[in-house]
Amino acid sequence: MIVFGFGAMLAGFAGALAAPIYSAEPGMGDDLLIVAFVVIIIGGVGSIRGAFIAALMVGLTDTLGRSMITDGLKLALDPSSANQIGPALASMSIYLLMAMVLFFRPAGLFPVKGAA
Repeated sequence: MIVFGFGAMLAGFAGALAAPIYSAEPGMGDDLLIVAFVVIIIGGVGSIRGAFIAALMVGLTDTLGRSMITDGLKLALDPSSANQIGPALASMSIYLLMAMVLFFRPAGLFPVKGAA
């Protein structure tokens, strides 16, 4: 109960910090919710260590994908098209990472004991 309360406090604090920068609206966290779901699935449901490793993997895959895929596309396409297509492909790369992890380890990278 204390951990849940602390998490809710941190979420409220993050919302208060983000509200002046972004426009506050009811569905403003939906895009992050899907990425958090992907992190939980890759790491293994209920595994804190798995969530940490998966968050690093997803972040690196998305960030490196945005730069490398865009630069790679600039070799074949004009720069404006590459700048539009590259981030979309990088966003898809985290779902491909999730599919690969689930293909080889259906319970996630670090499943909780007894869950596999």
